Amino acid sequence: MTRGVLGAAFLALVAGSQAGPGAMESAQREAIVAAVRARMQSFEAAERSRDPERLLAHNAPAPDFQIYHDGRPGTYAALQAGVRGGLPALRSLDVTYSDLQISVLSAEYALLSATFHREMVVASSGAANVSEGAVSYLWRSIDGQWLIVYGHISHPLNAAK
Repeated sequence: MTRGVLGAAFLALVAGSQAGPGAMESAQREAIVAAVRARMQSFEAAERSRDPERLLAHNAPAPDFQIYHDGRPGTYAALQAGVRGGLPALRSLDVTYSDLQISVLSAEYALLSATFHREMVVASSGAANVSEGAVSYLWRSIDGQWLIVYGHISHPLNAAK
């Protein structure tokens, strides 16, 4: 099923590139970039708020939803469980996404990549964790709302000492 989402995005990219550089009006492209950027800012704010439902609202609860976390595949159900169990267990969470790159693939799909810096403190133990890495999210316009249908999150390994 994941191949279906990725296949559709790939076909949108190929079709868009074959239609010529002026196929999509620059105003439409700019509007899509602005809409996806706004959704990513909303995603960041939802993550900071530690509100599981607000964060989950940025993801498409579809059977072909797929997310990879450090190379491990996950479904929407796994994401739901992790977010609902993990976010409330944090005393604090500060996350910043930067270096946003948004590629409009079609009127329906956009690919976003970014780096992140995350600092969190676990409520029960007070343990602090700082991580940095990169994300890539495939956003799809579904019923007029941009939602993540595919994602990849990578945390670099610490350098050997």
